Amino acid sequence: MKITQIAGLLVLSVCTLISCNEKKTTMAETLTITDTVANTQPTAAADTGTRVISANGVLLADNEVPDTIRAAFKTKYPRVTRSQYYSYQSHADDDLEIDQSYYYVRFNDNGADYTSWFDSNGDWVKTSTKVLGDKNLPDAVNRYLNVNYPGYAIEEISKENDKNINMYEIKLGKGDRKVKLKILPNGKVFKRKSN
Repeated sequence: MKITQIAGLLVLSVCTLISCNEKKTTMAETLTITDTVANTQPTAAADTGTRVISANGVLLADNEVPDTIRAAFKTKYPRVTRSQYYSYQSHADDDLEIDQSYYYVRFNDNGADYTSWFDSNGDWVKTSTKVLGDKNLPDAVNRYLNVNYPGYAIEEISKENDKNINMYEIKLGKGDRKVKLKILPNGKVFKRKSN
């Protein structure tokens, strides 16, 4: 009797492990979350028929990229040979004031990772790249942060360039308080959002 119970438990345990492993594999194959401007390029989803979802977009297969977007990107960045195209997908925490028809392209140029945004007509909107540490910020920006946000930790910095403006997007945190700034190189705040 005990041998039968032990064998039954063993079979049940193996089936449970196999089932859990299959669920993990299925989830990993169908959904991969990546950061904006990830340091490692995800594998092309087009080859496997799966969808790779980033923080705010869906990786497009080569045949899904509109010609206007591909041509606009190649014109703006002719030296870039490896890139990934995404269609924009809004989410609840997104503060972008754009519609669903935007696209963005992730690429690496001279060792730095970039994200470049285009509208559905192929017009360039902006390009951003991660900045590592406040030592890479202009002095005026650091002065503003030190005076106005003492005790806050910098969680993330991106340098953005749109058609006429260069700015830094800086996410700060202090306990449960969060602040997101868009600040010009001269230290003037362009936009502020806090909770």
